[in-house]
Amino acid sequence: MRRFLDNKIKLVLMLANIFALAIIWFVASWRFSVSEAFIPIHYTIYFGFDRFGPRYDIFLFPTLSTLILFINLFVGRIVFKGNKLWEDIILGITLLLQMIMIVSLVLAILKGIS
Repeated sequence: MRRFLDNKIKLVLMLANIFALAIIWFVASWRFSVSEAFIPIHYTIYFGFDRFGPRYDIFLFPTLSTLILFINLFVGRIVFKGNKLWEDIILGITLLLQMIMIVSLVLAILKGIS
């Protein structure tokens, strides 16, 4: 029973990570198709937008999210081999980072629209 629960937790965390990554790629692809040639890429509270870049810079968010997922999966498999608790913790932290990336992508898009 314990082994089944460990596998179930790992499966749920992995599916949640993949779902979050799919959302990030979808939102970035959608925004890329409707954005102008240049988008704001840096914002400060004192000066507002102070740097603009090409619209394909929106793909920085999903690319970083994909790299984070694969690096953490690799580290979880190789470094924590056999330690199920740490593998689950790494997957949980990865999910947290994916959620942070979703929030930052949405905020960047909303700030660019206004």
